[in-house]
Amino acid sequence: MRNPAVSIIIPVYNASNYIERCAHSLFRQTFDDIEYVFVNDCTTDDSIEKLQKVAEQYPHRKERIKIVSREKNGGVSASRQTGVDNSTGNYILFVDNDDWIKPEMVETMYNKAKSEKADVVICDFIIEKNTDNEYCCGYISANKEDYLYDMVENKAYNAYLWNKLIDRRFFDLSDCRFNENLLIVDDWFALIRIYYYIEKCVKIDEAFYHYNRQNPSAQTAPRTTSKTSAQCENTILFYELIENFLKGKGVYEKHIDIIERLKVESKIDLLTQVFDIKTRKKYAYLYRDIEMKYIKNFRRGERIILFLTRYGFHSLAHLTLLLIIFKNRNNSK
Repeated sequence: MRNPAVSIIIPVYNASNYIERCAHSLFRQTFDDIEYVFVNDCTTDDSIEKLQKVAEQYPHRKERIKIVSREKNGGVSASRQTGVDNSTGNYILFVDNDDWIKPEMVETMYNKAKSEKADVVICDFIIEKNTDNEYCCGYISANKEDYLYDMVENKAYNAYLWNKLIDRRFFDLSDCRFNENLLIVDDWFALIRIYYYIEKCVKIDEAFYHYNRQNPSAQTAPRTTSKTSAQCENTILFYELIENFLKGKGVYEKHIDIIERLKVESKIDLLTQVFDIKTRKKYAYLYRDIEMKYIKNFRRGERIILFLTRYGFHSLAHLTLLLIIFKNRNNSK
């Protein structure tokens, strides 16, 4: 039996309020040659039961639906790798369990991949918000030489897996496997490695994917959510993994300025989202050797917090952060 044209991989975890809409959008695709791999990441709600009820409404899809259950919860990276390992499609598309896609997405993107002989096909997407929606244009580099460079820099909403149809042969490479210890920004790390290898990437100027920002448990947390020590450790791991990969390929020096700037931006992000003084103090050492090189890139309040933290005035930095938050809330009223 030949492999399906496309495998759609969907990690499932506590998505009871959204999984039915997601599943309907997947099973209503105008393209028939699709394999569906749902990965149950030890969900604690009735997501799988609801998924199965929806699947019963699409008997023509039955033979191509897989529900793979993990023995323990591992997060989105682990679930995506489990999905890849249990898929057989020639191209792979990732969909988050609280999002949904337009009926013609797979057919249009697959046909584009075949006609253009492309390794990756990108589409635009819509961010679904509580008040209004935002149309976002997927980014495509001008030429092959810029693919990796632009992905490392994460230009214009580029570091998402779910608006990209990708040739599965890249996921079969040993150094393109998902890192199960990376709990956030796993999309970005996966794509940096894939973009090192690809030869051709093309884009369709239509928003096929709807990304749900209304879900409070969504992978991307709002800026008002306090980061934890685990997330700080994840940030450190992320940059270690990127550096090791780029150095291993002999291309790190080309990207060193971007990586260093992103490190300092991440430190600022952590300093302004960690509301626990002890945690902020614990990670004050991060990237201290390069932070002053990029301090002019930040807003005045961020520069003050970075400066105070650098010289050990952690309580004063915390007070400054609270004043900035208070001011921003008043300005938004």
